[in-house]
Amino acid sequence: MTHKQALARVASAFNLMLKPTLIAGAIAGVIAGGACVLPLNANAQNAPAQQPFPAQTLPPGHPAVQAPSPQSLAAEGVRTSANIARGAADICHIDRVKIDRFKVMTRKSFPAAPDFDGEWNLGYKEAQATVDRFAAMKTNNPTEYAKETGEACPALTQGIDDVTK
Repeated sequence: MTHKQALARVASAFNLMLKPTLIAGAIAGVIAGGACVLPLNANAQNAPAQQPFPAQTLPPGHPAVQAPSPQSLAAEGVRTSANIARGAADICHIDRVKIDRFKVMTRKSFPAAPDFDGEWNLGYKEAQATVDRFAAMKTNNPTEYAKETGEACPALTQGIDDVTK
């Protein structure tokens, strides 16, 4: 299993924990190739033709859409992996040695990332809100905390094990 295949499995498990974050979109972007399509709102359909739609995103493959560079996709993969690593370490209490091996495998899997360490550090920091949310949930709603970590952490552990084998 490649790192990118296992990353999809890990992200699926981690997504259970990170419902309000951008992890799902980031993983989908890394796996599917980057572009995101936003639906038009109902009012945009009734607007006069001469009005521009600056918030509209063109679908992938449209001639006006420039494909993301391999470097930007790799950077996104590194940030996503770091975000997952932070949750694995701070929420699921996965062994630091496994997290370090996961980082090594991430570096090997995304060689096109122009600044691996910078992207890793950014992704690690971006997970702080999720870590804080789980810390608060552990105190304020231990039943929900146990439910969410009980669903996500075993799959996350398995996914990281698959990546680091």
